[in-house]
Amino acid sequence: MTQTSVTTGKVKSYRQAATAAALLIILPCLLSLINISFAQSWKLHFFPAAVMLAAIVFGARGGLAAGISGSLYTAIFLGNPYVIAGNALFGLLTGVFYKKTGKIIPAVLMAFACELPWLILSDYYLAGLDADFIAGLVVVLLLGNLLWAALINLGIKPINKFLSPGADS
Repeated sequence: MTQTSVTTGKVKSYRQAATAAALLIILPCLLSLINISFAQSWKLHFFPAAVMLAAIVFGARGGLAAGISGSLYTAIFLGNPYVIAGNALFGLLTGVFYKKTGKIIPAVLMAFACELPWLILSDYYLAGLDADFIAGLVVVLLLGNLLWAALINLGIKPINKFLSPGADS
């Protein structure tokens, strides 16, 4: 696990500041607008990829920030503000578990497992969603999270190289 100067909390250039803003706010917001519908009108959400990436690059605080910013559109569009807390928790925990393990896929799976009780309870009791719908949602989110984690895992070396301190010359 390599750490860039961005992950230390010290932004050393305008390029790194722009990168931080893009990864923590802009990318999650933009990706929240992209969903691909498939079987039984389930949707593959793109913004969890930005949440995971922010958590890996910036740690727990970055995951938290990206989870909140990426959830705003979805929360407003669905009228379900509880999704913000769930995605904030997912981003935070992905950052925590990645720091402890240095492994992307296990970190994402552990974060999802910890977020799952909140997702189920808030969607059922607070948002009033049907249990069958929630069960399908859990499967779709799990598969989507696995997909994004695997893709990020494949591309993390070039991403870290791009974000490394010497890359802004």
